[in-house]
Amino acid sequence: MKKTRVYIDGYNLYYGLLKGTPWKWLDLELFSKGLLNPDHEIVSIVYFTAPVKTHPHDPAALDRQKIYLQGLSKNPLIKTVLGYYTKNDTLLPFSDERCGQCDVTKDGFVPVKKLEEKRSDVNIAVAMLLDAVRTDTESFVLITGDSDQVGAIEALRYELGKSVLVFNPHAGLSQHLKRAASYYKNIPRDLPARCQLPDEIPVGTHGNVIRRPAAWR
Repeated sequence: MKKTRVYIDGYNLYYGLLKGTPWKWLDLELFSKGLLNPDHEIVSIVYFTAPVKTHPHDPAALDRQKIYLQGLSKNPLIKTVLGYYTKNDTLLPFSDERCGQCDVTKDGFVPVKKLEEKRSDVNIAVAMLLDAVRTDTESFVLITGDSDQVGAIEALRYELGKSVLVFNPHAGLSQHLKRAASYYKNIPRDLPARCQLPDEIPVGTHGNVIRRPAAWR
């Protein structure tokens, strides 16, 4: 059995595979096993995410995320590492002339508040490299579509002699990740539906449970 560690870019996973689906109550262990051959022994799963920013149209989003992270915490294989989001002023091309309220510049751009996740990409790279040095792990699984991880992947492969399997949650092909990885594959779009946590997760010995949010049913 190959000792294998899994690193999940939660932002990429959500926006590449889960957004707009009812499959957000994802069992990360079952999901990871669904990507791998049976000769991999998963010794840890690290999930990198950030507390979501709530919006007036969905004020309960942060509460749902907290419930999900509580559910994940009941699996001893899974560790969650939190980054954070920032809102930055930027200009993006204006694409819908039907909008009469947008303040469009003469060059055809509109000012927006762009939400960006911070720290997770660095946290992922550092965690993988430290684990490669400190442990006897043979295989590293990275779930991301972010080509910024190419440097870390190449360091793991060519400097430390590790196998790096990259699974992209986005539909498109990343040539940069494919060239860097030992193995590359886009995640099957139907996999999350087959890898859901139980609707109720027991907590302690007094009959308490963590329940799947109603909006994710």
